Amino acid sequence: MDVLIPLALLVVGLIIGFFAARFIYKRNGDANTTKQAEQNIKALMAQQASHHLHQTKQSVEAIEKHCEALQQQIADYESLLSQTEEDDDPKVPFYGEQASTYLRNNIQGREKAAEKAVPETQPRDFANTGSGLFVGATGQSTADKD
Repeated sequence: MDVLIPLALLVVGLIIGFFAARFIYKRNGDANTTKQAEQNIKALMAQQASHHLHQTKQSVEAIEKHCEALQQQIADYESLLSQTEEDDDPKVPFYGEQASTYLRNNIQGREKAAEKAVPETQPRDFANTGSGLFVGATGQSTADKD
């Protein structure tokens, strides 16, 4: 019996030591998995932040391009307004001197010709069936006449 009590205490000590080691290892393992999860979350957040910054920079560049285009359009519009206020007559005429004289004479000649071309009587109305446009037998065609 002297041997049995130390052996029983040894077995109980091994069992208690096994469970204590397992508990300590599990606690350290949980701490390691928690640290690993935190690192994964931080890496994911850093990646999302860099992606967000990239998209924001692209949006800002697009807005700047639109602003530059609008400023250019405003400057062009102001230059057009200043040109019309300074000179009512354009410096380069649309037609040359010869072309404007030709057009002026041609338009006056057409108005006189249009006044002379008005007939005194109305033309015949060929819309009616008895107007004389389609005179002849109803069954004949031009191929039958030959």
